[in-house]
Amino acid sequence: YFFATILDWIEREGGPAGSVVSVDRHHPDLVFAANWFCPPCADCVRSYQTPVWERKVRFIQGLADDQETFQHVVANLHELDCLTPQQVPEIPFMMNTAKTIIVNLDANHEFQGLMKELIYYAPFVTLNSYLIVQDAKLDKIWGTAGPTAALNAFLQLSPPGEFVVEEDLKFHGYSQHIYVRRAQVTVPHSYFLQVAMEAMSS
Repeated sequence: YFFATILDWIEREGGPAGSVVSVDRHHPDLVFAANWFCPPCADCVRSYQTPVWERKVRFIQGLADDQETFQHVVANLHELDCLTPQQVPEIPFMMNTAKTIIVNLDANHEFQGLMKELIYYAPFVTLNSYLIVQDAKLDKIWGTAGPTAALNAFLQLSPPGEFVVEEDLKFHGYSQHIYVRRAQVTVPHSYFLQVAMEAMSS
């Protein structure tokens, strides 16, 4: 809802129209009712029932690292004209360079799950836009491979210089989110899945 509000303001001021594609395993009703997480006030507005949400948010219920959920995201990006279909089976679509896409990952914090999310969604980031990986400090808290390790593994799969961690913003805020800029676009989305599959089979 926060991102949707910002996009709505930008459009109202004459800027380009934008949308949020949001993925969560739970329906917003269940998240709203999670009193242990954020007890709602008596007059709390259900953001997912507001006009801004209706205009700006496309909600997909499912696990972010699930193949079916990923296909729903792809379908929505096609509808939003962010992807251009291709006739080559190995490269089913290309990014529309006239669009700007930011990817913010905050669903799965375990290594394997987040690695799949990175392979699925990080390649959607457009030139000089950002991939944001949240809660990077969990590796240290849990004492095991988590968000930071998964991001480092993903960067190893990427062509040199494709994604660059912004050192000035590194571990920003309490949750220590990592901001990664796409410095160049030299490979299609399908490259990352192919390289990941080759790495798993080797």
